[in-house]
Amino acid sequence: MRTFYTSSHWFWVISRILFVLMFGISIAQIMGEEPLRGGEEVFVNGVCVVGALVLAVLVIIELARGAKPAWLRIAGGTFLVFCGLGLLVVLAMGMVSGGLVLLLLLFIAWFLLAGIRDFVVH
Repeated sequence: MRTFYTSSHWFWVISRILFVLMFGISIAQIMGEEPLRGGEEVFVNGVCVVGALVLAVLVIIELARGAKPAWLRIAGGTFLVFCGLGLLVVLAMGMVSGGLVLLLLLFIAWFLLAGIRDFVVH
């Protein structure tokens, strides 16, 4: 597994950049719609902000070819794995149908593999 991740290093770096962009756009869209009213909405958006910041810091460190602190890698990996599991719950609840199911499965695999990478590659 480690050789798979090291041989595709730049794919995962670019993936992390795309994740930061996706979360940034999502956060901006959620904040632009209306004020957050429920406690869980504020919590989830806050977690996404923190997760996107952690991923952005990891991208900057990887592009600078610096050593990534273990706690930061674990935080980023955990965030991505939980996002993948959250999408899996969305799929299991039947909230997506038709041709989007295949796309959602690809996103689930992408998030889970990107999160596991942070636990495997040092």
